[in-house]
Amino acid sequence: MSQMQYKSHSLVEISRSEWKTLLELYKHKPLEPNGYGLIKNYIKWVAEDEKVDAKIYSLDGEWQSDGTFVMIVDHGMAVKELSFNTLSDNFERLTNAMLCVLYEATDAYLLTAYGERLIPVVDALRETCKSILKRTDQTVWYRASKELVASFTADPPAGIELRRLEVKHASAINEIWPHRSEGSVAFVKSLITHNISVGAYDEQGNLIAWCMRLPSGALGLLRVVDTHKRLGLGSLMVRYLSKKISELGDEVRAPVVTENTPSRKMFEKLGFQQIDHVYWSW
Repeated sequence: MSQMQYKSHSLVEISRSEWKTLLELYKHKPLEPNGYGLIKNYIKWVAEDEKVDAKIYSLDGEWQSDGTFVMIVDHGMAVKELSFNTLSDNFERLTNAMLCVLYEATDAYLLTAYGERLIPVVDALRETCKSILKRTDQTVWYRASKELVASFTADPPAGIELRRLEVKHASAINEIWPHRSEGSVAFVKSLITHNISVGAYDEQGNLIAWCMRLPSGALGLLRVVDTHKRLGLGSLMVRYLSKKISELGDEVRAPVVTENTPSRKMFEKLGFQQIDHVYWSW
């Protein structure tokens, strides 16, 4: 990576050997999308495959005092995943860190899963970089308590088998993913390879529904094929994977596109509570 600078500031990579220390700083905020769950996810990924192209940077080499970081992940897509956060209530350092990446950027980035709290940072980027931000999508950030998840049942109906997804299904999953983009099948493959997931298979072995776990640790890519909708499979996928995530000791969270009323109603019927709005900006 070429040196990323903005005015007198520069980004300094945080070595992978220090990621667990950064993780500990965020341990008391497990519900945030770009914090504990995200860092924990990539610690796992790089341990399983050192070729995973994930890097975490600090502003001017300082991060221990306020946890300010930016993370850049290259999944092989047309855009790179750019995540960011700080434990400070003053966003100046985080804004400068983001400007180091974006002020004269030649790569395309997707600013991933930032909550309402960090909107001032993105507003500052928009002001300084003018038209650099092309589009922002809003989601509702839901959470299911451990007590709620413990009450879920997840037994499949007759003729349906639940098991982990296989990489061979990545192309088919990506093909009907509403948020697919150039090269996003590589992202889907990474999720299947490194994270827990669930697929529902009929008696002929056809994949008819699925749910995956995003890099933030949240539920994502929930889908039921058209031929099997209105059978309760979406709810089953959510309940099953929620229990698996909770068994790992992690919080169960999920982003749902704000305009997706049917999906929101399903999550709310299950007992999920809205705790934030989370945004993605291109």
